[in-house]
Amino acid sequence: MTDHATVLLPAGRVAFFVVDPALAATATALSQDWRFARVELEIISGDIKSAISGYTQKTSPDLVIIETSDISDDFIVSLGALAGVCAQGTDAVIIGPKNDVHLYRNLVGMGVRDYLVRPVSELDLSQMISRTLLDKKGLSNSRLAVVMGAKGGMGTTSLAQSLASIAVQDLGQKTLLADAAGSGGTLGIAYGAEGTTGLGEALRVGQSGTEDDIRRLLFAPGESLSLLMSGGEPQLTDHVDADGFEKLIQRIMHKYPLAVFDASGAARAVQKRMLTLASHITLVATPTLPALRNTRSLLGEIKLARGNLNGVDLVLNMKGMSAADEVPAADIRVALNLDPFMTVDYLPKVFSQAEGSGQPAVTLKIGADLRRRLLPLAQRLAAVGAITKAPEGGSEKSSSLLKKLMGK
Repeated sequence: MTDHATVLLPAGRVAFFVVDPALAATATALSQDWRFARVELEIISGDIKSAISGYTQKTSPDLVIIETSDISDDFIVSLGALAGVCAQGTDAVIIGPKNDVHLYRNLVGMGVRDYLVRPVSELDLSQMISRTLLDKKGLSNSRLAVVMGAKGGMGTTSLAQSLASIAVQDLGQKTLLADAAGSGGTLGIAYGAEGTTGLGEALRVGQSGTEDDIRRLLFAPGESLSLLMSGGEPQLTDHVDADGFEKLIQRIMHKYPLAVFDASGAARAVQKRMLTLASHITLVATPTLPALRNTRSLLGEIKLARGNLNGVDLVLNMKGMSAADEVPAADIRVALNLDPFMTVDYLPKVFSQAEGSGQPAVTLKIGADLRRRLLPLAQRLAAVGAITKAPEGGSEKSSSLLKKLMGK
């Protein structure tokens, strides 16, 4: 299930009809929440009669929230009148004065989406609106997991491939593995696949194509895994915009519980958009000074864009590749104010064999230990199973590199 508390919500319109200033203040506070950046909130002082009068004259929004102190039969009659003037597809939520199971069942039977009892907290209101809008867009059961490197050469694509394979084979999740790198993408190499549809054409299909057109964009290396990739266009030309890619990915996500997005070669605008939409972010870095400087900067930008670092995990990859130049784990924790979720050793034989055989590393016999270690991370991406951290290495001495890392 999508974590409604940690995703940028799709565009929508929500109207409140309030009689209590406290509820108006709670609703107003939502407009400052980054998740509601694309949600148009209208707060109207009035009751259900005001709503009936208003929507006789104009089109109703996606969601109407009515506060009432009257839950008599007269209110039920007015609710029927409101349904008669609202546009098809408008949902209604009632906020009432007391907990009444009979009333709740009666309202739900009439088609009301939910009944909440005053006082309603900002969290409860936020979660209710989030569920409603995501359900209406068909995304409530889908999770978007972004895998992004602090810079190039972090092994981001290999990690994304591995996590998608584990999600399918170990967790039983129907999974979409996607990128927006165009002809520069290498996502399909491990599956013997190459994108032939240009990214610009893929975006056009995402906005106006049929379901058959969408299916033709995908390559299916297995029954439960599909790849979204593109190619056949100049690598030095930018063919993608964030709005177009968001529409494409959301159309495809209707069919998949989990979408893993490899952000390594995507345009910056697309990376930022996917990071704000993501249910989970895996930030990949190596334990070296340049990578960790970029990581520190990226964590700050992600926190600014999302409001917090909930759902963000740091993976230190290729540990031991240049042991003498690596920053000790204790220094990394101090500098980033974040514990890495896991550390992955440098495994040249595993990934060389994977490239040579055209298979994801974790599907090889030699990659069995890597598969075991990445399983807890895949569980976090898919939000399934009991999650425990993989065992980490021993303690390390502090290093003078910490001063350099903190200095940027």
